[in-house]
Amino acid sequence: MADTSATPGSDDGSSGRLDRLRERYEGYKAKAFDRLEVERGRRPSVRVAFDFYRRDQAFAGSLLAGGLSVKLFLWFLPFALSFVALFGSLAERFDRPAEDVARASGLTAVLAGMIAEAVEASSRARWYLAGFGIFLLLWAGLGVVRALALTSRLAWRMDKPPSIRKMYGSLAVIGFVVAILGVQWARNQFLGSPWYVDVLVLGVATVCVTGMHLLIFQWLPHPDDVPWTALIPGALLMTAGLLVIRLATLVYFAPRLNSAPDLYGGLGLAGVFLAWLYIISRLLVASISLNATIWQRDQANDQTSGAIG
Repeated sequence: MADTSATPGSDDGSSGRLDRLRERYEGYKAKAFDRLEVERGRRPSVRVAFDFYRRDQAFAGSLLAGGLSVKLFLWFLPFALSFVALFGSLAERFDRPAEDVARASGLTAVLAGMIAEAVEASSRARWYLAGFGIFLLLWAGLGVVRALALTSRLAWRMDKPPSIRKMYGSLAVIGFVVAILGVQWARNQFLGSPWYVDVLVLGVATVCVTGMHLLIFQWLPHPDDVPWTALIPGALLMTAGLLVIRLATLVYFAPRLNSAPDLYGGLGLAGVFLAWLYIISRLLVASISLNATIWQRDQANDQTSGAIG
C-alpha cells in the first residue's frame, strides 16, 4: 500500500517555508525602516521626503487628484468642441486637410482622425458648435478652479483662504492650456536644426513652461508671507514630471490611444485619457504639497534657530 503520511508533512513543510519567508520579509522591512529613520536624522532631503509623504496622506492627495482628473476630463470635452471649429477654420485658411493641421499641432493619429471626421460632419454648424463649446468651457473651468483652490488650501493647511475670482480663474485655465500648446507648437517648428539650436530651443521652452507653472502656483491660495521663490520647487517638479509624462505618452499612451477605439470603442479611449489626466493631476497635487512642505519646514527651522539664539 502507498504511504499517504507524506501529504500532511508536505503541507507542514510548505507552511513552514511560508512562515520563514514571512519572517525574513518582516526582518528586511524592519531593517529598511530603521535605516530610513537613521538617514532621516542625518539628511535633510530624507526628512523632506518623510514630511511630504505625511502631508500628502493627511489631506488625501490621491483622492483629490482623482477628483481633479474628473474635472479636467469634463473641461477637455468642450475644449475639444472648440478645437473642432478651430481646426476646420485653419484647414480652410491654409487649404489643407483638417487631419494634417491636427497632426502638425502634435496630436496623435487617432485624435487627428477624429477631429477631421468631426470637421467634415459639422462644416455647416461649425460656429454654433464653437460658441456652445466656449460656453461649456467657461462653465467647466469653474469646477477646475474650485478643485485647484481646495487642493492648495488643504496642502497649505489654511483655515480661511482668500477668495478668488472663479470666472477669471476659468479664463486663466484656458490661457494656460493654450499657452502650453503654443509653446509645444513653437518648439516643434524649430526642432530638427543643428544640435546646439535644438538644445537652446528645448532650454527656452523648459524655462517658459516652468514660469507658467510658477504663475499658477502664485495665483492659487497660499499664505501671504510665502514669497514666489518658495514656489520654485513645485514648479520644477511639475516641469520635470511633464517631461516624463511626455515620454510616457509617446511610448505608452499614444499607441494605446491609437488602438483603443478599435479594441474597446469610445469607452476605451476615454479610459486611457482619464488615466493620463489622473497622472497629471497627481503630479500637480504633489507639486503643491512639495511647496508647502519645504516652506513650512524652513519656517520651523528658522523659529528653532531664533529660539536657540
